[in-house]
Amino acid sequence: MSSNNFRHSFSTDPEDVARYLDALIEGFRDRKLTFRSQQRKVTLEPADVMDMSIETSARRGRTRLTLSFSWDDDEGLVLPQLPLGKPPAEER
Repeated sequence: MSSNNFRHSFSTDPEDVARYLDALIEGFRDRKLTFRSQQRKVTLEPADVMDMSIETSARRGRTRLTLSFSWDDDEGLVLPQLPLGKPPAEER
């Protein structure tokens, strides 16, 4: 199990969910997400480019909303793509 794995489940009300979402929003804006439980603390640093998915499902009287975010940890090492062809005269 990776040291960045974290799982914490609980029941709460919509107002409390909104507070958790506000904390996530702040963490994404600050580029630092910290998750804590009594046993663990995990800090993640989102990259400049992220994948996001939203999924909903309803089955047998139970509704689920899933938000998922992912990014490449080494994304900062990607060099900008250069156009194909000869460089402009001043760069030769």
